Amino acid sequence: MMKKNQIIILLLLLGISAAEAQWKTGLAVLQIGAGARPAAMGESIVAAAQDAGSSFWNPAGIAQISRRQAHFSHNQWIQDIQQSAAAVAFPRGKWAIGLHALVNSVSDIEQRITPTEEPLGTFSAHDVVFGLNLARHLGDKATVGINVRYLHEKIYVESASGFSMDFGVQYRTPIKGLWAGAALQHLGAMSELQVEEVTLPRTLRAGISYALPVSASRSFWLVTADYVSVQDQESHLHVGTELRPVEMLALRAGYMAGYEARDLSAGFGLRFGRSALDYAYIPFKEDLGQAHRFSFTLQF
Repeated sequence: MMKKNQIIILLLLLGISAAEAQWKTGLAVLQIGAGARPAAMGESIVAAAQDAGSSFWNPAGIAQISRRQAHFSHNQWIQDIQQSAAAVAFPRGKWAIGLHALVNSVSDIEQRITPTEEPLGTFSAHDVVFGLNLARHLGDKATVGINVRYLHEKIYVESASGFSMDFGVQYRTPIKGLWAGAALQHLGAMSELQVEEVTLPRTLRAGISYALPVSASRSFWLVTADYVSVQDQESHLHVGTELRPVEMLALRAGYMAGYEARDLSAGFGLRFGRSALDYAYIPFKEDLGQAHRFSFTLQF
């Protein structure tokens, strides 16, 4: 059984690597992600995403939950971009099933035909994602998962729709506390937006997470590192850390290398019984401002 599982994992990883060479262009709004914990850790989460919000980063992660979960997040992004997300996940033995939704919106965009002091008016833009997430355990060391999504984009009076798929895998290595993970996201197609072709930002994420005990108690220190490659863009290294000095408190920080407008991030999490509240702060360079993310996760 273990040999068969290892072959499946190897084929998934080889398929992800082969697909990377075919990427061409992308739709940037899907690259913002969702959730405060991943954002605070520099979006270095592909091996450590193991809750209902995993649907937005690695669809294999929901297989790790032991109870039903609901996840809600809000992102006050730069340039007046608002993002809200929700996800639920249900464990069923070796399987887990989840549903998720993501909405990005920008309002009061000024409309002009020629350069003028006063706009002709204003309009808005919206991006909506609805997804189904299915994940499964392969033995006691690995999980695999898939997302199937409906996508809709509307700018002014023009709109486009389509479908996409994500694939993910997480593997607990023989080294205690060390996990590996990979995800291939946004494989699909959309209809034209007026006369413009809309393509998706196919993204490869591959990384590790390592949990170190820091005392005889249940406290631990988690370090993560991800390689992130988006079509037609340079590849980047993301690193993050999470320290839990006590069970109810998590302190987080992250770094994203090679970006012109952002690098550092930070945040914290509070856990109360079966619920958790998370916050992330992401400053931007070049006077773009800062982003604030809030998440709430509930086991039920």
